[in-house]
Amino acid sequence: MQDSLSHNPYNNITPFWQRLPLFFLYPLQQQLVWRPALYALLGCGLWLLGRSGDDGFSPVILIVAVLVGLGLSIDLMRQAFRILEQTSLGNLRYADFDEPDDMHKMSPYKLYFVMLVQGIFVAIMADLHSFLGLLGSALANLMLPASIMVLGHTHSFTDAINPFNVFKMIKACGWPYLALWVFGFILSQCAPITIELFLGKLPITMLIGLAIFVCAYFTLVGFNLMGYTMYQYHQEIGYAPDRNFEFNALASSRQNRPLSDDEILAQQIGALIRDGDINLAIEMVWEELRYDQFNAQLSSHYAKLLMLKGDKGKQLEYAPRHLFTLARSGKPGRIGDAWRQARQLDPEFKIDNPDHVLEIAAAAASVREYQIALEIVSGFHKRAARHKDVPAVLVLAGKLLSDHLRQDARALSLFNHVIAQWPSNPAADEAQRYKNVIERLAQGAPQT
Repeated sequence: MQDSLSHNPYNNITPFWQRLPLFFLYPLQQQLVWRPALYALLGCGLWLLGRSGDDGFSPVILIVAVLVGLGLSIDLMRQAFRILEQTSLGNLRYADFDEPDDMHKMSPYKLYFVMLVQGIFVAIMADLHSFLGLLGSALANLMLPASIMVLGHTHSFTDAINPFNVFKMIKACGWPYLALWVFGFILSQCAPITIELFLGKLPITMLIGLAIFVCAYFTLVGFNLMGYTMYQYHQEIGYAPDRNFEFNALASSRQNRPLSDDEILAQQIGALIRDGDINLAIEMVWEELRYDQFNAQLSSHYAKLLMLKGDKGKQLEYAPRHLFTLARSGKPGRIGDAWRQARQLDPEFKIDNPDHVLEIAAAAASVREYQIALEIVSGFHKRAARHKDVPAVLVLAGKLLSDHLRQDARALSLFNHVIAQWPSNPAADEAQRYKNVIERLAQGAPQT
């Protein structure tokens, strides 16, 4: 986690107690729900395998089941700690998670030792007096969520058992920590209650599978809840989240299907515009473009934000890159609008990079923006006379003139120029073919 405070604190974060249903839905994400399901299937399989003999439950399978159970519990807790950390950083969906690392590899063992230390503390208190034992048990239970949050934040066993750090976490949350503890206690009872509801109503094999599934499921719910609480109080705890969780929550809760990254980004941009923070929206989209420079949707967002801001200089500066992105992305449908917008700002607007002219013009022609394609290539052979694309650009211009504007004379002039100046270039062969077609059609035309 980042240790520095946010310079742009997020406002109006929905309190965790107002979004409880979303925590129960959280593990249903495709990338998460398979784990509890797999654990349940393995448990059912081991039970059936162990009961397959005539001598009761196989002791060998029992040993295997214990070892597998330990392994699965460690795997579950690693995933749970990753959920806690990523949620605290503002990543609502599993798809938003950062790349996995080994930071939580030892977290399950550290948590078990934290609980062991708390157990020893309670035993010592009980040995002194039964009332002190009850008091110690209540205190340990009250501190456990905070200890888990400290462990998820610092990855340190010593920090997690340090009462100073634990009470610092509780103080950061304030009185709502008591609500968190109550909800956590209720969650710990959900699995036993669910199992009791189906006791005697399901075969023992299915009941075992259900028990394993619900225990794993509600564990993920609980860690998601603790992670969100940390996100809600991140300023008080002292770290900066990676993204605005509230925007992600808004995007994911409006439809039953998972939203794409582009759709979530559109939600984020819309929220920032409504708040009047266009500069932050521009900065956010530009940061995304750094890692996905040929994303047509991102590029269109950036161009529209510059237009909304009214920064004509930046609009003209970005327009060539935007046009090239639209052409390179395979989604050139917006090239016409982007070109016309740039020409409105500057009637003499041109594509500065000669390496991009042919590709952008060809993309415009592919979506029937023939006049704009001609405008893009106009004067190219003079501006970049020695560029390798000049023959191909001239042939493209000739094809557009002949096929779509019925200006065969101008087209023939361009084709003849290419044939004469670059006879060995592949563009000359194409020019010759088009020239032959035009001449044959001219010979077959009726005389007037």
